[in-house]
Amino acid sequence: MGDERVHATHWWIAEADSYLGAIDLRHYLNALLLDIGGHIGYSIRPSFRRRGLATWALGAVLPEARALGLDRVLVTCDDDNIGSARSIERNGGVLEDVRTTDVGIKRRYWITL
Repeated sequence: MGDERVHATHWWIAEADSYLGAIDLRHYLNALLLDIGGHIGYSIRPSFRRRGLATWALGAVLPEARALGLDRVLVTCDDDNIGSARSIERNGGVLEDVRTTDVGIKRRYWITL
């Protein structure tokens, strides 16, 4: 693995035969993830958004992060992604800062496990 990659666990979010989205748990952070990506990243298909799936998936992955020995996780979202910010906050996310990055303005939250 190069310096830009980290170990991660990836899950699909599915219902019956339908793919609804995915969530990733990165086992540790490199410099890029500390600035932009965080420990956990997720995506929900547009047609399945606004149903609480991101909130549920994030909550389901937090025990997995704790099992890896993490005591807190960083979760980020685009500054204008109100739905994602709410999902993070509903799972205990505390806003550390909002910063301009190479990929846009990011909100950075920490969740204590």
